[in-house]
Amino acid sequence: MGFWGSYQRDLRVGDIIRLAVRRVRCRHCACSHALLPDFATQGRLDPVEVIGAALDAMVAGSGARTAGPAGVPHTTVRDWRRRFAERAPMLTTGFCAAAVALGDLAPRLPVGVLAAATAATRAAVTAAVRRLGAVGAVWRVANRIIGGQMLTTNTDPPWAAA
Repeated sequence: MGFWGSYQRDLRVGDIIRLAVRRVRCRHCACSHALLPDFATQGRLDPVEVIGAALDAMVAGSGARTAGPAGVPHTTVRDWRRRFAERAPMLTTGFCAAAVALGDLAPRLPVGVLAAATAATRAAVTAAVRRLGAVGAVWRVANRIIGGQMLTTNTDPPWAAA
């Protein structure tokens, strides 16, 4: 891999800022990849901590209007929940597998698709912290595990072997 330029993207942290994202390219196959920081998700304007906090609030029973932070439209928060619910079975399976691969037992999951996905996410993050010494907030570590694709439209699991 070698560095192969960069591009600019917006990120909403209070105000909208411009973030420079580096790209790398495989010298063998000529495929290029973006190197997103762990606080940014692919295709989303808001940082992963904001999205994760809103998802946690909605799992706890809040609606989209009250779960999101100030300045984020409730339609955006509703879209996060919809996308997370669509990907929840795959995320639950993948995060449970990650927790087991990192040396923990398979977690006992609560009833409900969203609650199970967030519990599996926390189990994988706990295993990563325990086994690898991963540092950071829960949703940032989860974003590292999944490669920034928590809420993407991509239907392929990010951990599937190609």
